[in-house]
Parts: sequence; C-alpha cells; structure tokens
Amino acid sequence: MIDASKRKWLIALSVSMGGVMSSLDTFILYVATPNLRGIFSATIAEISWVSTSYAIASMICMFLSARLVERFGGKNVYQTGLLFFVGGSICCSLSHSLEQLIMARVIQGLGAGLLLPVEGMILRRTFPPAQHGLIMGLYGTSIMLGPALGPMLGGIMIDQFSWQFIFIINIPIGIISVIMVQEFMSNQEEGTTQKKLPLDLTSLFLLAVAVVSLIWLLERGDRTLWLEDDFNMTLMLIAAGSWTMLLAHSFSISQPLLDFKILIHRTFAAANLLNFFAAFMITGTLFVLPIYMQELLLFSPTQAGTSMAPRALVMMLAFPLVGWLFNRVPTKLLISFGLSMGILSGIMMADFTFESGWHDMILPQIVQGIGAAFILGPVTTAALISIPKEKMPAAAALESTTRLLGSTIGIAVFASLITQFEMLNWENLRHHVTWFNTVLYKRFGDVVEFYLAHTASVEHAKEMGYRALRDRVNQQVLSLTYMNMFQMVVLGFVFMAVISLFISSKKLNNQIK
Repeated sequence: MIDASKRKWLIALSVSMGGVMSSLDTFILYVATPNLRGIFSATIAEISWVSTSYAIASMICMFLSARLVERFGGKNVYQTGLLFFVGGSICCSLSHSLEQLIMARVIQGLGAGLLLPVEGMILRRTFPPAQHGLIMGLYGTSIMLGPALGPMLGGIMIDQFSWQFIFIINIPIGIISVIMVQEFMSNQEEGTTQKKLPLDLTSLFLLAVAVVSLIWLLERGDRTLWLEDDFNMTLMLIAAGSWTMLLAHSFSISQPLLDFKILIHRTFAAANLLNFFAAFMITGTLFVLPIYMQELLLFSPTQAGTSMAPRALVMMLAFPLVGWLFNRVPTKLLISFGLSMGILSGIMMADFTFESGWHDMILPQIVQGIGAAFILGPVTTAALISIPKEKMPAAAALESTTRLLGSTIGIAVFASLITQFEMLNWENLRHHVTWFNTVLYKRFGDVVEFYLAHTASVEHAKEMGYRALRDRVNQQVLSLTYMNMFQMVVLGFVFMAVISLFISSKKLNNQIK
C-alpha cells in the first residue's frame, strides 16, 4: 500500500509525462520539417500546416479543458487527452500523404490541448498550497524540456531511424502515463469544481473560423496570386467577418470566452501586443532556421538540432535570473535589454551565407535565447499585473490566447514570406544571368573547360556547366531569401521596441511595491 505522500509524487510524475511528451513533440517537429517536406513533396507554405493545424486544435481544446474537468473530472479528461495524443501519433506515423498527416496532427493537437492545462489543474489540487510553488516549478521544467531536448532528439531519430520515429516515441510514453494515472489517481483525489463555468461556444466557433481562414489564406496566397484568386477573396472576407463578429460578440455578453474590454488598460494592451509579436518572431525563427540549415547549408538533422539546443538551455538558465531581477530593475529596462538581444541576433543571422558552418549558428541562438527570456517573462507579468484583481482570470485567458495566436500566425507568415522573397530574388537575379554579363560568360567558360578536361564530349561538358550555373544561381537565390527573412526579424524586434514605449514602468513598479 502506497502512503499518501508518495502517491502525490507518483501522480505528479504520471501527469508530467504527458506535458513532456506534448512539449517535446512540438520542438522535434521543427527539425523534422525539411525532411517531411521532401517526403511529401510539399512547399514550405504547405508543410507549415503540419505545425499550424496542431496549434489551432490545441488552442481550441485548451479553452474547453476547464469546462470538461468540471463535468467529467481531471483524471478522465487527462486520460482522454493522452488517448487522443497517442492515437494521433499512431496516425501520424502511418500517414502516406500530407493531408493524412495534417489530419493526424489535428487529433494530436486536440489531445495536447487537454494535457497541459489539465496537468496544471491536477497538480494544484493534488498538492497543498504550501507546495504549489515547488510543484509549479516542476510543471514549468517539464514544459521547458521540449525546447531543450526536442531539436536534438528529432535530429538523432531522423538520422538514425526514420521520420516515423518522431511520432512512434510518443506511444510507449503515453501508454505508461495512462497506466500510472489509472493506478495512482482516484476521482476523489483530483477534486471537483463547485462553480459552474459558462461555455461561450459562439466565441469558440468564431475564433476557430477566423484563425483557420487566415492561415489558409496565408498558405495559398503566394501560389495563387493573392487577391486575384476568387477563393482567396472569400477566405479574406470570412477571416475579417469572423474577427469582427468575435469582437462584437465579446462586447455583447457578460462572460465571453475572450474579454476584449480588458484592452482599455493601456499597459495591458501594449504588453499583450508585445506578447503577440514576441511569440510571432521567436516561433517564426524556430520554424525557418531548420529549413535554412538543412536545405541551404546541407546540415544533417542532428547538426541542425544540436545547433538549436543552446537557445533553450540558455533560456532555462536565464528565466530564474529574470525573475530575480524583476523586482529590482525597471520592467522597461529588462524588456529593452531583451529586445536589444533580439535585434542583435537578427543582425547576426542576416550575415549568414551559404558557406556558414555549424559553429556560426551557435552564438545567434544563444543571443536570441537570452533575449527571449528577458522579453517573455517581464512582458507576461506586465500584461497581468497592470489590471484589477477581479479581471485577472479573463486577462490571463486573453494573454495566453494572444501568445498562441502569435506562434501560429508567425509560422504561417514566415512560410509565406520565404516563398515571396524567393520569387522576388529570382526576378531580380534573372536580369543578370545573361551572356551579356562578361563576368558570368567568362566564369561559365572556365567551368566548361574544367569539365572538358575530364570528358571527351564538348556537349557533355556544356551540360555539366549549365547544371553548375543553375545550382549556383539557385544557391544565391536561397541565400538572399533567407538573408531577407532574417532582416525581417531585425525589423520585427525594432517594431516591438516601439510598442514597448507604451508600457508604463511607473505604474508597474508602484503595484509591485
């Protein structure tokens, strides 16, 4: 018979496994994206759906989690989330087309949307208030293991096994977690909620329609000439109409899913906008970097994954430091330092070329990791501490939704920008790829002579010369494309610095004291 104190920690271990699993899966997939793109012959915009569909499904279920726990209990809801996640992982590993993989990721996302919030609820109910600080530290650590270990594990599994293993690894972990939850947690232990929470299904539906139509528009816009396509126009109207109706509905009821009335507080509005763009820039960069390293620099998945790991490790070390500094240093100063690090990292990445090596990737990752820690923590606290206590739950819901939307839309926009910049750079370079360009003409002649020295056929030497020219131009186009992308990162952080001016440090510092 297990005593009560040991049972609490076994419950904590069993529910933390689900959080670790869903967090790992998110960051493993970033490194796997170039590999999946090749397997399913997808464009960058098309493959971005593998990440964005998961994020949208997860966001929708996160809103439902508290209501489901109220009705069915934390144990049942958590196990359901695990079953969805494991079932989705099985479907992902068996997918034979991009469409099948996206649908399987939706199933995974539905499970992940239940796992993380319900894990937090179970931990708070299982442990007494005196241990909540300790147990929330465990909760945060389980989530941070994803960005710390995910890229490396993803790279190793793809290099040593196959892409299916990035999903198969979830199956045994999920099954063990289900068994442990069943064994150690009782419905009485996890508690029930007496207060009945309202469920705003109208807002949930409008939010889902608005986000899906916007992401769909961003995914297909470049290849269908944007507003010259009738279906794109329809998607734009649906997205705009849904967002408008969501705002109107929020102002018309007393307890909406997302209470936009809170945005009348200037500091909260500015911090929330900053929160959106921080998630937008950081997640967008995480999506782009593995593609850049594997498709242009020809890194292996393991090399790409290990070069991204220092970012997360630095963030894990920096977050406690930022927490210690928060009550000692003006909030705007912390945020300004973080934004400066973000700008510096963008400048460093904009200097990458197609000859950059593994070691060139490390320092920009560390710098951006420090910047992210100094932005995310203070911005989230600034967003919530600037509003009245009674509005805190609604503000927290809006803040977390803003961050999720920033991450989801960031991936879609960055994927679209890559395609757009590639088209523009091809258009610009093709005017210089002409035999009237004496440098090009001489270089091509030298290449043909080189191949002619290794073959007796002039035609074969010319064919090899044309191939080399095509590869070189393609390499230059991609190099310019990613340089433009990283320049956009710099501009994004500069824009965030302008937004940060609207955060009132005086008000925050007074409230903290």
